[in-house]
Amino acid sequence: MVMSGRPQVPNLLPGGFRLNGKDLRIISGAIHYFRVHPDYWRDRLRKLRATGANSVETYVAWNLHEPEKDVFDFGDGGRDFSAFLNVRRFIEIAKEEDLLVIFRPGPYICAEWEYGGFPSWLQRDPGMQLRTGYQPFLDRVKIDRKSVV
Repeated sequence: MVMSGRPQVPNLLPGGFRLNGKDLRIISGAIHYFRVHPDYWRDRLRKLRATGANSVETYVAWNLHEPEKDVFDFGDGGRDFSAFLNVRRFIEIAKEEDLLVIFRPGPYICAEWEYGGFPSWLQRDPGMQLRTGYQPFLDRVKIDRKSVV
């Protein structure tokens, strides 16, 4: 969880957490920012908040943010879909709407998303073994994680 720009470590309690000295029960819904037009992010987050939720959960789709090997796009890539990828803005809007963010960067996201969110270019390595300890896969995951953080 990130509040005030710094990660906070919650303490586990029966029925919830204690975060920043306050008891907290997470009531969350999922909004995958890359599936909603950015013009509607605030509206959808407000609607989620109106249900009584205090948190929004979102995946980060690796294949969208690194469409080509070593080419990253977090909303500034100049591609047709770039506006949908500004995850930082999505998180800022969630904060403005008083929602915590459960940030799920994968690398595998499932989410009924093609190839689990893995970039298709990974398949160019004929020996690629996804979701294993195969070192070339782990090396690419490490590069992706650095780009997300």
